[in-house]
Amino acid sequence: MELGTPRLAATLEAYNAAAACGEDPAFHKARPYLTPLVNAPLGALDCRVDHAIYAAFTLGGLATDVDARVLDASGSPVPGLFAAGRTTSGLAAQGYSSGLSLADGSYFGRRAGANAARGDARGSPG
Repeated sequence: MELGTPRLAATLEAYNAAAACGEDPAFHKARPYLTPLVNAPLGALDCRVDHAIYAAFTLGGLATDVDARVLDASGSPVPGLFAAGRTTSGLAAQGYSSGLSLADGSYFGRRAGANAARGDARGSPG
């Protein structure tokens, strides 16, 4: 995908406009991490399923909080639903990384298990 494609250009324009106001409506990054992307060189990775090596792996999809609770579209915990590992994380650096997957699964799996064992089915903070 070239940087000049209309969709990428529109995404970059929207991000820059929001970042200039200290906002990130798409990913909710904290203000200190928002910087408009205006200085070249810029690059982009084409991660569409039919253009990337990631197609064989489950990478991302479920939004979770620090307690491994799955979040609904409004950002509220789904009662009794927890997730860990590659189903919850973004793309690993340089593609699939089994060691990183083990760390994600171990750390958040333990948090999910602890919350589930406490009976945190209502989705409240653990």
